[in-house]
Amino acid sequence: MTSKRLLPLLAALGLALPGMAHAQELVVGWAETNDTLNPVTTGKRNSGPILSNIFDTLVWISPEFEVEPLLAESWTVSEDGLSYVFKLREDVTFHDGTPFDAAAVVSNIDYITGENTQSKISLGLLGPCAHAEATGEYEVTFTCDEIYAPLLAQMGEPYLGMQSPAAIEEYGAELGQHPTGTGPFKFVSWTPGQSIVLEKNPDYHWMAASLGHEGPAEIEKITFQIVPNPQSRVQQFQSGQSQVMQQTPGLYWKTLTATGKYTELPVEISGLGIFAPINASLFPTDDILVRKAIMYAVDQKALIQLAEAGVYPPSYTPLSAGMLGHDEAAAEKYPYDPEKAKSLLKEAGWEFDGTTWTKDGKTLSIKITAISGKAHYMAQAQAIQGFLSEIGFDAQFEALNSPAWLDLNIDGGSTLTPSQYIGVDPDALHFWFLPDQYFNWSHWTNDELTDLIYQGRSELDHDKRAAIYQKIQDILLDNAVILPIRQNLDLTLAEKSVTGITWSGGGFQYFGAASIAE
Repeated sequence: MTSKRLLPLLAALGLALPGMAHAQELVVGWAETNDTLNPVTTGKRNSGPILSNIFDTLVWISPEFEVEPLLAESWTVSEDGLSYVFKLREDVTFHDGTPFDAAAVVSNIDYITGENTQSKISLGLLGPCAHAEATGEYEVTFTCDEIYAPLLAQMGEPYLGMQSPAAIEEYGAELGQHPTGTGPFKFVSWTPGQSIVLEKNPDYHWMAASLGHEGPAEIEKITFQIVPNPQSRVQQFQSGQSQVMQQTPGLYWKTLTATGKYTELPVEISGLGIFAPINASLFPTDDILVRKAIMYAVDQKALIQLAEAGVYPPSYTPLSAGMLGHDEAAAEKYPYDPEKAKSLLKEAGWEFDGTTWTKDGKTLSIKITAISGKAHYMAQAQAIQGFLSEIGFDAQFEALNSPAWLDLNIDGGSTLTPSQYIGVDPDALHFWFLPDQYFNWSHWTNDELTDLIYQGRSELDHDKRAAIYQKIQDILLDNAVILPIRQNLDLTLAEKSVTGITWSGGGFQYFGAASIAE
């Protein structure tokens, strides 16, 4: 049989001859299920990386937070800081063939701000700049009610990915099952709880310049295999069923990286890191001295060792390292000092009988919560429980399903709970510390803090903004309303054959420039 006749037969059987090109198909072991693939209505951080491969944003944010052109070729900001004019690319189409132009951007903003949309993250990212007008076929102007310095960077988050106006109109409430963007990959299928499949967009040729890749992606197909169980995800990766593994558990990270067989990609997720808001409205942490005692009683390095095999860098400040305004000097405010914690409790009027702290007939009882099923949060919460129990707190731990956990923290029924919040700008703090915000789970704020937060978001000078956020962090730490735990990293592993995986600012894995060696 000649080779010309043999090749089609082998292809039909799914086999290959030596030297034949292997399909560029990537399987990624993914740690979490998705609520929706609509960037506007998702509330999950872990949906962001998948969305960033389907949807483009007006600008690209590098891991160093540099703002680059993407769907917008260029932009100008008015002298008063109240309007942003974006010049758009003229050679882009959505995956369904709909042209990308200024009218499409306006349709997206109208959808985000619509009363019936119920945006989870996108609307907040626009801040006071939620009005867009087409001022030319390929020119769109955003108008702000007040100066909003974070706007440009936040335009690069995947939750502001541009969706096809035709898809928005056609699918309505079902839009999340039919994601239609302009990104390097097209949506193929979503089997909830099992997998999300994407395929290459062959027309793509406008990747951000810093990625150093021209033309469409080399990867033909990506399957995000949903494997929430950490051990199963590791087994899948080790057996070769996936070439990339997201959220590698700390203990396995140490073991697998020690082999030297894999590429290590500790994806930096910027924002507030992993932290626990401390409820200032609930007894006994309505007393600042009790809150400060908690801060001194927790040893972050030991906590990470106990809960996550010590693989993460500790955090001691409200803003993660690398963020504008991050102040390493503030990390010295609360060194681990259990004796100092005890002296603060005595100063607050608590009496210790060798076993229990009491005051006015009440015991020093607190409630620590975590989301059930989130192994790292539960381990962190239990480690905190251990540290506080050591100095005499009656520290109770409870794992709750996500809805119950949210309701309890919103209502102020939990003393503290490990959590995370991503952001590419320090204004992310406003979601947690302005009055009446959904995430104000410390249930604390003051006028000085509020004024500084508004100053920070309206100050355009880089150095002045940094100084403002350093003051904000000082206030939060001095009032002990946030317990920093560790830096937020997505410990991703890849086979050596997979190269070019990167991520955008904020920590969203991106596969547009990736490839698989034969």
